[in-house]
Amino acid sequence: MNKIDQLNYNQLKVFIAVYEHGQSHQAANELGITPSGVSRTLKILRDIFKDSLFIRRCSGFVATEKTHQLIPMARELVAHYQKLEMQHSVFTPAESGGQYVIHAYDEFIYPVQQVIRNEILTEAPNMKFDVRVLTHDCSSDLANGDVDFVVVYEGFNGKNLNAEMFSATDNLYILARTGHPILKQELTLANITQYACLEIDNYDDLSCPLLVNLCREEELCMEVDGYTDSVATAMRLLSESDAITLVCNEFTRQFVDMLPAVQWVKLPEELAKRCRIRRRENREIGNYLLYGNVNQSAAFNWVKSKLICGLESAWRRAAER
Repeated sequence: MNKIDQLNYNQLKVFIAVYEHGQSHQAANELGITPSGVSRTLKILRDIFKDSLFIRRCSGFVATEKTHQLIPMARELVAHYQKLEMQHSVFTPAESGGQYVIHAYDEFIYPVQQVIRNEILTEAPNMKFDVRVLTHDCSSDLANGDVDFVVVYEGFNGKNLNAEMFSATDNLYILARTGHPILKQELTLANITQYACLEIDNYDDLSCPLLVNLCREEELCMEVDGYTDSVATAMRLLSESDAITLVCNEFTRQFVDMLPAVQWVKLPEELAKRCRIRRRENREIGNYLLYGNVNQSAAFNWVKSKLICGLESAWRRAAER
């Protein structure tokens, strides 16, 4: 233990990250360093503490008894370092690095990428982002720090989760192939129910499409043509059939403007209001950025504010069409 005075903040963060993830690459992603950097740090830590600290297994790293004893003290030290960092360090985006993992519904992927490219990387070129389509409930990944941000339609209640709305959902739209009869008809449930519903379904969002439920309340039968979580696939399917779909996303409606084979029409306010009321029975309606409590650094909070403001501005521009 005669080398304990060589221990530093970054080494402690690596130590804790490897302990929590059990994988060097996941620890590296969280900290924004390379796996080889994690390996070098572990070698130094093993020398400092005169212990192997972690034993490599097929499933990942397994902590030694010494590591279990050290982790509570390491966490306490890191908490003090983080407090100093938040209260007394000067955050400079141009000098900040790190990698951030973002999961988002398909409709939000493009605007998220636009915010990153146009509003974040212009000021913080050393930051890295891994943006992926959200296909499952990753609340636990958010809570433990494996995912940094999630962009969804509604807020989620969960332990150690935070949700900030960047825009409200007001308008709803019917999408159909160009030349579809529904585009020229009065949008009543009686007319809508003549066509099958293609649902753009994000993992386990709703058990039954809103339009189908509304029709059932009026004792009308609307068939379900199918489900997909891909906007691109939905557009192809719509262009090839008489099916229609309901969307509440301005980015999706904006995307349709680029497609000659698909068009949109705004749902009358009376029907839109009924949809919103039923939507709120499941979750509070709106568009949210979700994040956990693990990362409280100045860089993380800066990225969070950029995403919220950038997505809010992008939504407002799309809605002005």
